[in-house]
Amino acid sequence: FGTHAAPLLSVVRRLASAAPTTLFSFFNTSQSNSSLFSSDLPPNIRFHDVSDGVPDGYVFTGRPQEAIELFLQAAPDNFRREISAAETEVGTKMKCLLTDAFYWFAAEMKATWVAFWTAGPNSLSAHLYTDLIRETIGVNDEKKEETLGFISGMEKIRVKDTPEGVVFGNLNSVFSNTLHQMGLALPRASAVFLNSFEELDPTLTDNLRSKFKRYLNIGPLALSTSQTETLAHDPHGCLDWMQKRSSASVAYISFGTVMTPPPGELVAIAEGLESSKVPFVWSLKEKSLVHLPKGFLERTREQGIVVPWAPQVQLLKHDATGVFVT
Repeated sequence: FGTHAAPLLSVVRRLASAAPTTLFSFFNTSQSNSSLFSSDLPPNIRFHDVSDGVPDGYVFTGRPQEAIELFLQAAPDNFRREISAAETEVGTKMKCLLTDAFYWFAAEMKATWVAFWTAGPNSLSAHLYTDLIRETIGVNDEKKEETLGFISGMEKIRVKDTPEGVVFGNLNSVFSNTLHQMGLALPRASAVFLNSFEELDPTLTDNLRSKFKRYLNIGPLALSTSQTETLAHDPHGCLDWMQKRSSASVAYISFGTVMTPPPGELVAIAEGLESSKVPFVWSLKEKSLVHLPKGFLERTREQGIVVPWAPQVQLLKHDATGVFVT
């Protein structure tokens, strides 16, 4: 789901190439699968569509985490059902589950679980040590400046630097509960790997290595991805548009697939772009277009483009990109 699927597929591609007699079934939402599919995938990777969890006829209210929460609530049952269907189709049981670390329920399934944390070690540690942080600090706003000196490798991290949902924010949201369950389940995984490198933080690396059965750093993926894996899927012509812009002149705006700023902030961003006259590429979900100022798209037609999806890696590498707003 969202931006986590692409790095996960990047890893699966390499494993599939290294193990050509092993079948890899890639479970993902249909929308995400369609954006990731390419003709040069190894033949031993099969795509399977999983429901995004949005009920028929559901009307979104605009809450920032609404889409991901619907997905996460439905994910345990949806994934179990699709995995069972794939096993029936292939005629063999799943031997290993290589999943986004969010999918804590993999720990309860009868297969080897290898979990991928797509970010770095500090945020992973915050979720692993959530209960200890809450017991030591409490769950209020009074100690936000205190540091996490009681966790090896996090001595300089302040409470307010931890992800929302650890000690502040809505601790009972679907998103917060998922991450809490993940932190409790990950030590049961056969291996945990992440998009970072050991030398970035040796102390934290040693700490996490002591908590997991196997702890592996395989990143940064952005530097290790081969050129053949980054052939641009660009259905909205962003790269052609960028070619006509001068060096370091374009603002690229994207808040990812999961989070969308509230309507008032979308208006402020739009007004800022229009008044600045800066060329822009704005990746914004279609359902959010209604919140833009009236006439904004028409008035800025020559200045920039607003698209529902953009090839982020290629845009960030592009000579014309001057700033990334996220």
